[in-house]
Amino acid sequence: MSWTFYNSNGEALVQHAESETTQAEMEAETAVAKFVPPDLVKHSPGVAKMWIQLDGTGTVTDNGSYNVSGVVDNSVGDYTATIDTDMTDTGRYVMVAFAESPNVSDDAAGPNLGSMRVRTQDANDNLIDVNRLYLALLGDQ
Repeated sequence: MSWTFYNSNGEALVQHAESETTQAEMEAETAVAKFVPPDLVKHSPGVAKMWIQLDGTGTVTDNGSYNVSGVVDNSVGDYTATIDTDMTDTGRYVMVAFAESPNVSDDAAGPNLGSMRVRTQDANDNLIDVNRLYLALLGDQ
């Protein structure tokens, strides 16, 4: 079986026989003429390497996650999600956080390869627990 890739104008770009990409090709984004098996998708630079949606009130509850081994409620409005497979370099990933509060901040100590710590505050910068907190990491793993 062969495949042909087309651009938005309908012009054929690449035709190839079926072959599988490698992890290195996924990370470098050079595998345009190969198929990506499900176990290698996670190595693409634009795919979340970790995500979690949690309830941060009372007992912290994981409402769905990927690559997270656990969450610690450090104190009111202060959470740490531990990653199953660590990131490779603190300078090669970004943390994304969203909550039902006006302010969400990352750990003042900076990025950590094996966890993501965030704080949630009200409009006056007081730490508060939130019903829904969404965290994600993108980058090199």
